[in-house]
Amino acid sequence: MKFPFEELTPNQLSFAERDERYRQLHDWPEPSYRHHSGLRMVWRYDDVRELMEAARPGISNAKSLEPLVGFGRIAANPRAVGHLCRHLVPLPAKATADLTDGVLHKRVWDTLAGPAGHFTVPTAQRPHKIEELTEHFHHALRTERDASDHTLDVTSLSIDYAARIVGAAVGLPPADWRHVATWSGAQSGLLGRRMRGRELAEAVAGLGRLFTVSAAAIASSGGRDRMDGLPGRLHAARIPRRVAVSAMANSLAAGVHTISGSIQQGLQRLLSNPDRQWWHLLADQASATHVAAKVLQLDPGLVAWKRHVVGSLTLRSGTVLAPGPVLVMFAAANRDPRAFPNPLDLHGPGKLPLTFGFGKHVCPGKQLAQLAVEVFLRELRVLAPAARLVPAQQPSRARPSDLLFSGADLIIVTG
Repeated sequence: MKFPFEELTPNQLSFAERDERYRQLHDWPEPSYRHHSGLRMVWRYDDVRELMEAARPGISNAKSLEPLVGFGRIAANPRAVGHLCRHLVPLPAKATADLTDGVLHKRVWDTLAGPAGHFTVPTAQRPHKIEELTEHFHHALRTERDASDHTLDVTSLSIDYAARIVGAAVGLPPADWRHVATWSGAQSGLLGRRMRGRELAEAVAGLGRLFTVSAAAIASSGGRDRMDGLPGRLHAARIPRRVAVSAMANSLAAGVHTISGSIQQGLQRLLSNPDRQWWHLLADQASATHVAAKVLQLDPGLVAWKRHVVGSLTLRSGTVLAPGPVLVMFAAANRDPRAFPNPLDLHGPGKLPLTFGFGKHVCPGKQLAQLAVEVFLRELRVLAPAARLVPAQQPSRARPSDLLFSGADLIIVTG
């Protein structure tokens, strides 16, 4: 039997194909698999949770944000090396997902997502945040929708929407919001795809621009007396400048395709179901929250993350891992029958989904991302309650191979 993800990644599969391949994955006789990318894949819930937490010696998050092709391939690319040297040398400081200094990591994380963190959405502020996100949805809709056409490119709309949310959340001026998706795509692509040639050079250029803009924002916050946006928050918390630049850049990069990919794949599932039960539940706000949570469990835009094993390691489950890079497949873990007896059941029991990480490495933007997905699904249901999918013009397999991020090409008829 061929390994289910040997040749294709979740980004190249429809929701139904993903469902079947994840089912096959949990029938695989071994708890890990050496992939041709050089990463060892791990997918069982308990193993994924332990690796994501990275609390034990021997599990390192230090290389989580390194490009999949490696810096050597970038340096050897004549087009890419100029962008690397101009914008990314010295290499960016470790700040969020790859920061190993425990004390500094807590300071950064608390600034971003602590009780009074920049991305935290307190219960009392939730109605206001919903209004803000709804406004972003309708601004994006006006940009993407042709009033004379009854079709809507949901993929493009969701990316525009997510870019607006992320750009506004970190405090970029509105004129820069339209660039956020490109900059985010650069880092996302470098993390999970084997780029080469012009594509690699353009991604490095986009990543360089991301860090240049972030550095300018951090520099401009130095003279402020108030906590204005994320740069002001980081300055007020006395986060070292280079770490603050990386924290801002990583925050800009992380959100767009995580949010938009979840929306795209979730809608593909909701609108493909013959009885559309989940789609109709979006009409009720409480039910919409539950549907969005299930979408983020089953169809997240970010499906895996990287860890590095230092020395031979035996996990608590008994799984033995050799030294080297590991691909931690949390989207697969979210369907592990050992943790979720019936993962496709909207009300099925189970453990905490690992979409946003675990322990001290939980994603700082978790609350914002959850609410962003919910608002988009609900507003689209209000806009087009009878929406139906337009048959895809090309198969999912035509999408790029991506080990970390996943989405779908989606056009709907609104009437």
